[in-house]
Amino acid sequence: MHRRTVNAPNLPRGQACMHCRRRKMRCDGARPICGPCSRAHRVDDCQYSDSGRSYMEMLEETIAKVEARIHELENPDSESPPVLLHHPYPISESQLASGGNDGQWWSASEPPMQMRAMLIDSFLAHASEFGFFLHAPRFRQSALGQHSIGDPSRPLPALLSTAYLFGAALSGNAAVAAHHGTLLSRALAQVATSLSGNHPQKVMHTVQAEFLLAYFLFSSGRFLEGKYHVSVAISLSVGAGLHKIRSSDGRSSAHGLAPPHDPIEEGERIDACWTGLIIDQCWAVALAAPSNLTVPTIVPGTQTDTPWPLEVEDYERGGFAPNVRSSFTIQTFLKSGRAMAGNEYSTKALLSKAALLWERSNECVSNWKAEMNPAESNQFYASFNTVDKLLEELRNSLTPPTQLTNRTAAKMRALFLAHSVTYAAIIQLHGIFARSNAQCKQKVMSAAKTVFRMVCSVNLGSMTQIINPVIGAVWTSASQFLLEEIAHHKNSRAPTTQPSSQEQDLVAIFENGLREIMPLGRHSLLLKYQIQRIQEAYSVI
Repeated sequence: MHRRTVNAPNLPRGQACMHCRRRKMRCDGARPICGPCSRAHRVDDCQYSDSGRSYMEMLEETIAKVEARIHELENPDSESPPVLLHHPYPISESQLASGGNDGQWWSASEPPMQMRAMLIDSFLAHASEFGFFLHAPRFRQSALGQHSIGDPSRPLPALLSTAYLFGAALSGNAAVAAHHGTLLSRALAQVATSLSGNHPQKVMHTVQAEFLLAYFLFSSGRFLEGKYHVSVAISLSVGAGLHKIRSSDGRSSAHGLAPPHDPIEEGERIDACWTGLIIDQCWAVALAAPSNLTVPTIVPGTQTDTPWPLEVEDYERGGFAPNVRSSFTIQTFLKSGRAMAGNEYSTKALLSKAALLWERSNECVSNWKAEMNPAESNQFYASFNTVDKLLEELRNSLTPPTQLTNRTAAKMRALFLAHSVTYAAIIQLHGIFARSNAQCKQKVMSAAKTVFRMVCSVNLGSMTQIINPVIGAVWTSASQFLLEEIAHHKNSRAPTTQPSSQEQDLVAIFENGLREIMPLGRHSLLLKYQIQRIQEAYSVI
């Protein structure tokens, strides 16, 4: 298919990417991935040097140094100046005695302090994308404490090992990331027995480790194992009473947990409740699998009473007033009611609502049949219209990510995901009728185009290199309808006829969005696979 993109003006000399310069190709200067590199599937080779040395330049410099050193060793009588190679990390005497940083740090009970700090910081930079609900500054201080692993002042060993696993995988250092298999095995072994000890935070830290491991396994394409760890975490959360925090029915003290020491610790528990719902509902849709949570529940006394979560800074400023109580939080929302307590417009609350409605949309359309009796039809369309109304209200309440106040990287990514999941729910709900109902098709196409436009409006590929891997299911769903519409336009005209402006707009929206999401597959096997499938689907139109 002839793919039309917006023609870029001639770039000033030296502004092309390194790959296009080497190949003497015309570069359009698009960031983060230029058009020629995108079409040639050379994402990793597309580097720019105007903001410092590119990765390719540094790699070539390193190779040159190594080759020079090899030459020096092979020719000891050469008069050329010696080549000095440096170790990537400072080495203490104790490290040097044990093999330095190249020693088997991954086999020790935990890494040396300098490596530990690097891994923890690498993890925390993007921890919110993988269901991390603990207070990050407190966790970092505890993780980097001087006491040995297992001490009550340190995080639970299973949680620490899981954090080191993520830190290694996200470090950007291939030599460090190569040991993720060993780190994963250790984390899995430790979390299996983490409740048997006496650690004061063993329940909360086990729930946290289980959520993180689920995300790691999902991102690696190990879906069955991931679902198992979600199930364990949800069971622990419910057993600990995290769905009954500040409940109006008097059961406000979580079962098996001591009262929180302060508002920040209470905030961790509230966030854990909603993190579990987000993970459970989103991945149930993404994997076309049953959810662990029945929402809304019909079993008396098992409903979620925990208030909507606040922002982290609100917990730091004191959290909830002492007399705040809440009940039937999810049921009230699904009936289009107002929240009794909490901040229903916090980024995590908005993402929780989007996750709920994505799963509700999926549940609703699964009940549709071509032939229904009047009772079934009335029930289906009543449910359909309720979810549709809730989605419209949620869509209208979402602040554009670029207009977020008091923004942080974690908030930006959470709000971006809330938008994306909301539009995925619209596509899920109306998609089954899009080919036969003009109004449904209009809603689906508008949602699909918005998903791809949004990744460009926030400069997603530049904003982050790591994102919640469930987003791949959103992009896959949106791309399906965009590509069907592009193919329809193409097949409706003669091969020699120029594309219509509508077709050109669709192609531009899709290609620009695809260019932005392509770098996101570097740190997730699942996302990499899904993005490749989207590219392959486009290539055969």
